[in-house]
Amino acid sequence: MAAYPKIPGYELKKFLGSGGASDVFLAVDQKHSRLVAVKVMMRSRFADAVAVRRFIKEAQTISRLHHPNIVRVQEAGRTDALRFMVMEFFPESLKQRIRERGRIGAEESLAIVNQIAGALFYAHGKGFIHRDVKPDNIMFRADGTPVILDFGIARVLESTSQLTRSGIGMGTPRYMSPEQLNAKRVDGRSDIYSLGAVLYEMLTGSPPYKGGPTVSVVLKHVVEPVPRLPEELSDYQVLIERMMAKERDKRVGTEAEWRELIKPLLKPFKLPKVDKKKIRSLLPEPDRQKTRASGVRADRVPAERPKKRAPRKTRLLFHVLLIVTVAAWLFFNYQRIPGLIRSLWRVLAKWFSSL
Repeated sequence: MAAYPKIPGYELKKFLGSGGASDVFLAVDQKHSRLVAVKVMMRSRFADAVAVRRFIKEAQTISRLHHPNIVRVQEAGRTDALRFMVMEFFPESLKQRIRERGRIGAEESLAIVNQIAGALFYAHGKGFIHRDVKPDNIMFRADGTPVILDFGIARVLESTSQLTRSGIGMGTPRYMSPEQLNAKRVDGRSDIYSLGAVLYEMLTGSPPYKGGPTVSVVLKHVVEPVPRLPEELSDYQVLIERMMAKERDKRVGTEAEWRELIKPLLKPFKLPKVDKKKIRSLLPEPDRQKTRASGVRADRVPAERPKKRAPRKTRLLFHVLLIVTVAAWLFFNYQRIPGLIRSLWRVLAKWFSSL
């Protein structure tokens, strides 16, 4: 097995996968003692100018977006042998969740989509269109928070660069909007169409349009009507139709419209945390044994054992007893307090006069 790349401050532990011209590794941030994902482009791929620009552009895009449901980049840089980007680590993707469950409950699906929609509207407000919204690009933090990532082909609304012009048709056909598939001008409503396709798949377990060759799927997105949900999910049909309308002007276009549409359907729902066993399974066996033996969280590598503190109830009881004791003393000695103050004052005055 080839040795993993060397990046100062990070110990690469495991190869997670490839995306375009980059490889992604699970690594330990040695300074902060936590797991991170490191995206690496080796020097051998630097000849692909478009891929290099896209890599740099992704880091620049994410660095300008600060939202709880958008991936965070910790560091980006370059050595003689590679370019790298250090991002937060995610133990589970929406694609994995759909594959494992078949379909996701309506309440959970709406909770996830609502948070991702908020992130997309925020990005649109900053002038960015994602252009590749799909289950693979929606991940979950250990606490269950959904996050959108992979802004490698994001488009800046005001941009006229060659990379933007040549990338209008980029994306994943199974989730792309009709205007994107026709290589027409796109805006934020194209992302909402893709998110609608993702919601449909979460609710039913299958993408909205199925077919063998890519061409047949593309054609269905362009000409076929918005697919119908099963009868038991008909309450959400209007939402799907507003998100996946063939004509952009009929889609949800603003966050205010989205809130008005989603509010009657949303119910209180706490998204589940990612199973710790699933997190441990991503670690190499030696590190897995360490986390199991020490009992620490697998989504964080400890720098040192924290100092032991008294249980919270014990500390609270101590403070209550202290307050009660002081209050009791004041109650039974309040008549003596003026005399004590005068005595203290005389002592202090005598001390000052002797200086």
